[in-house]
This record gives sequence, structure tokens and C-alpha cells, in this order.
Amino acid sequence: MKTMQKGFTLVELIVVIVILGILAATALPKFVDMSGEARQAATDGVAGALNSGSSINYAASLAKGQVQSAALSSAATTGGGVVDTSGGCTLTVAANLIQAGVEFHASDSGKYNISGAGTPTNVGDNVTCTVTNNDDNTKTASFVLLGTK
Repeated sequence: MKTMQKGFTLVELIVVIVILGILAATALPKFVDMSGEARQAATDGVAGALNSGSSINYAASLAKGQVQSAALSSAATTGGGVVDTSGGCTLTVAANLIQAGVEFHASDSGKYNISGAGTPTNVGDNVTCTVTNNDDNTKTASFVLLGTK
């Protein structure tokens, strides 16, 4: 009578372990590098949300009666959900444009900083702002801030 083999031999198990070790050694550096890509993607997402928020804010200001290209200094404050962006690229403006749990701070870990030169002088003026990931300040993304009041 012939007996059936049950299980694996020691050699087969060692071969499988060696193959898994080789696969892990080649895949591990890729997964370690993913954190930088994830931070960049998160920063791009925040910039995209700010860009959308700025556009929606601008549309709301026009719907409430602001005149395109009117000077922000003389424009009436529309209130009622319209964010005053006449101060330019500031942490407060960014925090008011999106309210989805994203935190802005000049240097705290896990948060984002906002910077940019210039301020909008007229309703609808464009100012380019930069979002910086405080966990890795090489991870930046830009968005356009539209002037409203």
C-alpha cells in the first residue's frame, strides 16, 4: 500500500521563505518612499480644495451684488457666507475658505502653511498662493485666490 504525502518538505518551505524574503527586500524601498508621494498628494488636495473654495466664494460674492473689477477698498462687505479675501494669502483666509478638518498653522506638524506675495486690489483679481506641508516643506502646491469682500 502506498502512503500519501501530507504537508510540505523542509526544502520546499525554505524555498518559499527565501522567495518571500527576496520579494520583501525589493518591495520595501518602494513602500518607504510612498510617504513623500502621499504628502505631496495631500498637499495637492488641500490646494485644490482652496482653489475650488476661492472660486465658489467669488461666485457667491457676484451673486450677492459685488461688481467685477470694482476696487476692494470701496466694495461693500457682502457678508452672508462670503469670505473677505482682500488680505491676500493668509492662514485665516485659507481656514475660512475650506472648513473640512484641514488645519493651517505657520509651523505645527500635521498642518499646512499658506504664503503668497501681493493682495487682490479689485473684485476678481487673481493672487497665486502656495500651500506648504509642514511635515515636509519641500511638498508645495499652488492655488489661485480671487479677490472678494
